[in-house]
Amino acid sequence: MTLFNPELPGYTTIPEPELLFHGGKTDRHPLRGLVRHGPYSQSMNILSSVRCALLAPETELPRLRSLLTELDRSAAPKEATNYYPTYPGFEVVFRVPLQSPSDELVRAFPAELDGHARSGSQRELAQALFQCIAQFRLVRSSFDCILVLLPSQWSHCFESEGFNLHDYLKSFCAQSGLPIQIVLESTFQRRCRANVLWGLGQGIFAKAGGVPWKLTGLSADEAFIGIGYAMKKGRTDQEYTTCCSQVFDPDGTGFRFVAYDTAEFTRDAANNPYLSYFEMQSVLSRSLEIYQTGHYGRVPAKVTIHKNTPFLEDEILGALDSFRAGTEVELVQIVQHVAWQGLRFERNRQAVFKAAGYPIKRGTYLPLTADEALLWTQGSVRGVHMNGDHRDVYKEGPLKPTPSPILVRRFSGAGGWHETCSGILGLTKMDWNNNTLYKKIPVTLVYSKVFANIIQQNSHLVDNVFDFRNFM
Repeated sequence: MTLFNPELPGYTTIPEPELLFHGGKTDRHPLRGLVRHGPYSQSMNILSSVRCALLAPETELPRLRSLLTELDRSAAPKEATNYYPTYPGFEVVFRVPLQSPSDELVRAFPAELDGHARSGSQRELAQALFQCIAQFRLVRSSFDCILVLLPSQWSHCFESEGFNLHDYLKSFCAQSGLPIQIVLESTFQRRCRANVLWGLGQGIFAKAGGVPWKLTGLSADEAFIGIGYAMKKGRTDQEYTTCCSQVFDPDGTGFRFVAYDTAEFTRDAANNPYLSYFEMQSVLSRSLEIYQTGHYGRVPAKVTIHKNTPFLEDEILGALDSFRAGTEVELVQIVQHVAWQGLRFERNRQAVFKAAGYPIKRGTYLPLTADEALLWTQGSVRGVHMNGDHRDVYKEGPLKPTPSPILVRRFSGAGGWHETCSGILGLTKMDWNNNTLYKKIPVTLVYSKVFANIIQQNSHLVDNVFDFRNFM
């Protein structure tokens, strides 16, 4: 008779990843690091200033101008004051001035746009709006980012089945090389202005070409690839899938996207697509080409591929055969929603275990089998409190009192779990469009999903390579 052993292997906690800023200085807190040290790109002389163009309804242009002015002022946080620093103003944070736009860079929507919105003509509205934005191509050398204010009275046109105005604009503006920052009514209504200004300022800086921070602790010879899928129908109603592959290069501090159409796939009961052997090779060969373009033809020593569904046998073999000998290939499925939960216990002064006042530490991982582990990418963090002490900070707070882990399932790769989990944990801090400490899932999957959604609005994005800033 085989006895069941309920004891799990011991857990381990990975230290909170450090981020790299100007002058080689590091900080665990992305916003605090920007204030203390300046952005990573400061020493690269990428930007001497940031120039914005403005586009809004005629009556809303003064509000958009005032928002740009507000970005230059300081604001104390009113929410999450334990980890939100005071926003000290754009130039203080990013070490470059935010220029006021000239008259040629401030434009109003034509009246016809309101007519499209009132009639509920979503695509006509989207197409006419893009034509307004596209006119800025004539003065492209005069600005770095366009602020586009979408009025609240158009909200009924923002989204419907098969259509998303935000994604539509992003897709066509990316193809035209026009960085845009969409501004909604909620931007003006938020009570905590520091929260708004941090998010808006950081997004504008990154879209203008700045590099807020870089991730430390990853090998420069390692590449991460995130894979996402978009199901679509062609003119003959035959379904096909677009595989969106995202390449992250720690050495180059950035992400590149490429999308590849394929008709060779199977689906499971949940309608998730799986590529054939040859299609997986085609996708990854494009990803490898992107990496080599930025590394003088050199291949990475290790490639880690993330996706949110299992790797089937054909996908595994196709991935392994896409890289030459000498490149380690790690295939990792990341499951965001799992039924597992864990509680943190600590010894009191009487050496008795009792429930702690804070949840499990972020970075804790618990192996379940040789191929599966639980990883807490949400949880308590130390070293990021605004008082400068080592008290715990739990970002999710009372909204999510007990954080759930992600399930990490490895289909290829050698060694223990430390490097695998460390890479994932670090990549949860690499979303430059996020004004908090981290995301639950790594940016490889965050932006692969974003790209998959956006590409459904514009099929012409397929087979072209894009910087992920285009989709922020």
